[in-house]
Amino acid sequence: MNKLAPSSVLKLFALLFSSRWIDQWQREQRPTQAAPLPWRSRKKSHQGRRKKGRAKKHQKKGGQRRGFYQRIFTLRVVLWYLIFQRLNFDQSMAAVMRDLRRGGADRLGPRPGKLSKRIKSTSTSAYSQARQRMPLELLQGALAQVGRKILSMVGPAEGTQTKPGPQQRERQLLDGSTLRMLATGKLKKAYRPARNQRGPSDWCVMRIVVGFCARSGAVLSVVERAAKISEQAMAWAIMETARAFTIWIADRNFGVWSVVAQAVRYQQDVLVRLTKARAGKLAAGRPLRSGEDRAVLWHPGRHDQAPPGIQPEPIPGRLLYVRLRRGGQWIDLWLFTTLEATDYPLELLVRWYGQRWQAELHFRSVKTQMRLAELDVCSPEMARKELYTALLAYNLVRAVMWAAGERLESGAQTLSFNNARRVLLDWLLDWASRVGQGAGSSQRWAQSLLEETSQQKLPKRKKPRPSQVRMVRSRACPWPILRGSRAAAQKRYANHTKSS
Repeated sequence: MNKLAPSSVLKLFALLFSSRWIDQWQREQRPTQAAPLPWRSRKKSHQGRRKKGRAKKHQKKGGQRRGFYQRIFTLRVVLWYLIFQRLNFDQSMAAVMRDLRRGGADRLGPRPGKLSKRIKSTSTSAYSQARQRMPLELLQGALAQVGRKILSMVGPAEGTQTKPGPQQRERQLLDGSTLRMLATGKLKKAYRPARNQRGPSDWCVMRIVVGFCARSGAVLSVVERAAKISEQAMAWAIMETARAFTIWIADRNFGVWSVVAQAVRYQQDVLVRLTKARAGKLAAGRPLRSGEDRAVLWHPGRHDQAPPGIQPEPIPGRLLYVRLRRGGQWIDLWLFTTLEATDYPLELLVRWYGQRWQAELHFRSVKTQMRLAELDVCSPEMARKELYTALLAYNLVRAVMWAAGERLESGAQTLSFNNARRVLLDWLLDWASRVGQGAGSSQRWAQSLLEETSQQKLPKRKKPRPSQVRMVRSRACPWPILRGSRAAAQKRYANHTKSS
C-alpha cells in the first residue's frame, strides 16, 4: 500500500461541501443585469407584468429568474443529503428527515446548531421540494470540480501546455450503459419507451456514456441522452469537453472512424478494439501475424458518419494484432491507435487495453452499489439529478480508495468498493459534526478514515474464477405480468368482475 494522503481527502471534502464554493458558483451563474429599456418599452413591460399578477413573483426585472430559494434547506444541506441518500442503505427521504432531526447537518446550515430545532415535522415534503429546486447545473459543476481534484491527485496538473509523457497523460476508459425508469407522462416525452406488437413498453430507458479514470476508477466524463441516440454520437460530445492529450481506451463499439476522427480533432488519441471485418479492411487483405504493428491509413467508408464540422478524410494510425491465451481460450485482439510507435510500444498498449475490462466493473459498482440501475423518479429533471448525485457519491468513494493506496493501473483491484463505501458512510456521519472544529480534528478524522479504508482488502484467490453463464433463477409468482397503467388494469378487472 502507498502512503496515506489525508490532506487530499480533506481538500476534496472542503471543496465539495464548503459554502464558499457554492456561493462562488451562484455568483458565476447569476445573470447579468439587462440593459435599461426605452421609456415606451418599459411602460408596456410593466403593464404586462401587472396582468400576470403574483403567480410569477419568482421572476426578476428584465425577465431574469431569482436564484435558489434557500428556506431551511440551503444548497449546501441539500447537496449533502443527496449524496447521503446514495451512500446510505436506506435511501428513503424519511431516513434523511430522521438524520436531520437528530442534528446530523446542524453545522452545515446557515446558523450552526439551529437546523434541527427548526424542523418541527417528520413530513418529507419540504425536503422533496428542495430536491426539485436543486439546480442541475450545480450537480454537474460539482462533479466537474471533483473530477479535476481527483485528476490533480492521480496525474499532472490541469492546463499543461506541452505534451506530457506516456505515464503522465490522462487515460479514460470509455464505455456505455443504460438506466431504466418506470414510464410517466413526462418521462415518455424525454425518453420515449420502445414499442412492439404488444404496444409500448412500461419502461423508459436513459443511455449514458462514461469516461472512467484508468488509474483511480473515478468518473471524469459523462453524457446522458435518450436511447435513440447512439453511443458513438454521445462519445463525440464527451470528447468536446475533455482536455487535450487525453487517451481514450474503448471496445469494438467505439472502434469506428467517426470516434477516431473526433478525438484527433481535439488533439486527443485513441486505443480502440476493432472487429475482425474492420481490421481486415484496414489491412487491405494482407494477413496479419501475432505481434505485428503496421502503419495504416483509415479511410472513411460510405456508411461512416462524420461528426459535425469534420471532413471525411483518412486518418493515419497503427494497426496492431495480438493473439493471447486467457482462461484456456485463445483471444484475437485487433487494435487501432493514433499513438506514436516510438513512445508507445505494442506491449504497453496491450497492457493498457487489458485495463478496459475495469470499466465493466466500475459500471457494476455504479449501478449495483449506488443503486442506479433503476431510477425511482417521475420527471426527466429528477432522473438527471439522481444520475449526477450517484456519480458524485461514487467519486467520493473512489477518491478515498485512491488516497488509501488503491492503484488500479497495477493490474488488479486490492480494495473492496462495497466495504469502502460502508466505511465512508460511517465516517460521513461524523463529518458534519466536525466542520469548523479546527485543522487538527479534521486531520485525525481523515487519517482514521483512510486507515480503516486501507484494511478493506479483497480476499486473495489462488486461481482465477471461471466465467459464469449469464442466467438467473426464476421465481414462481402467482400474479400475471402488469402491462400498461395500473388504473387501466384496475378498470379491466372491475369490468371482468361485473360481467362474471
